[in-house]
Amino acid sequence: MVSTTVVGSYPRIGDTSAEQRLRRAIAKFDERGISEEELRTVERSVVKEVIEEQRAAGISLPTDGEVTWNDSQSHFARHFDGIEVDGLVRYFDTNTYYRQPVIVGPIRWREPAVLDEWRFASSVREAPLKAVVTGPYTLASLAKGDGRPKREIVHEFANAIAGEVRALRAAGASHIQVDEPAITRNPADVKLLADAVATIAAERGTAWLSLFVYFGDVASALGTLTSLPIDNLGLDLVQGERTWKALASQGSDIPLTLGLIDARNTRRDDPARAARAALTLKGELPLGESYVSPSNGLEFLPRAKAREKLGLVAETARLVEAGL
Repeated sequence: MVSTTVVGSYPRIGDTSAEQRLRRAIAKFDERGISEEELRTVERSVVKEVIEEQRAAGISLPTDGEVTWNDSQSHFARHFDGIEVDGLVRYFDTNTYYRQPVIVGPIRWREPAVLDEWRFASSVREAPLKAVVTGPYTLASLAKGDGRPKREIVHEFANAIAGEVRALRAAGASHIQVDEPAITRNPADVKLLADAVATIAAERGTAWLSLFVYFGDVASALGTLTSLPIDNLGLDLVQGERTWKALASQGSDIPLTLGLIDARNTRRDDPARAARAALTLKGELPLGESYVSPSNGLEFLPRAKAREKLGLVAETARLVEAGL
């Protein structure tokens, strides 16, 4: 059965007054007009809403939308020793920014970053809900270093993220995804990433582990990525156009998450066309055990467009399954 999922992030703010409530709550919190507990209450109401929008659209493996994350870097770095958080830096080639982690000493996991968030989100959905963590290669690539070799920094971040995965697994998380967009900028570093993923995989227990790479292609690194100790590999097949040819020639022994729906363009995708493209890979990979998803997180789109994209993901998956 071809399933559906999302990559992780989702717009927290929409056009309606109700969908603006988190923005108002954050402004009041910054002005000390409401307590942190009151802000959390609003955040959790948005998490519930985001999960329901995914369920209603037919997404079988949702996330919490990363509603409580300020960004994908500092959200984890704040919970690690050896890191300080600095000013805003542009996040890849997007119109968003992240607070840059600055390495000031040995990096160690101190406490969970997403465990409480995952527990709450899971409590409002009976079916599995995917936990998402930022990968060690991306954390190392986007941080300001302290002069040590990158290999050493990636290794320390890998041990820290392994601690996060261990905590999630112990709490009952059955599906965990590691995000590694930075590898698309330098696929030659795939051996660094592979070593880091092996460190994380050693802590996942029986949990399903996925690696998702996006914002570009990984054609030259595909063979290494599909041989990692993971259960699923997620690929951006919109910006990663060259990855299509690599998949057609090399295939994959593990199921994939096919990022077929453009998460960075408001234009309406054609599900029939996306499904036909996916079906060209029939016989080259376990397509019936794979997922269809957006190409990356949906946070870069207006909320109404993100909802539309969810429906397009579900429609594409139905068409792929019908053609198997």
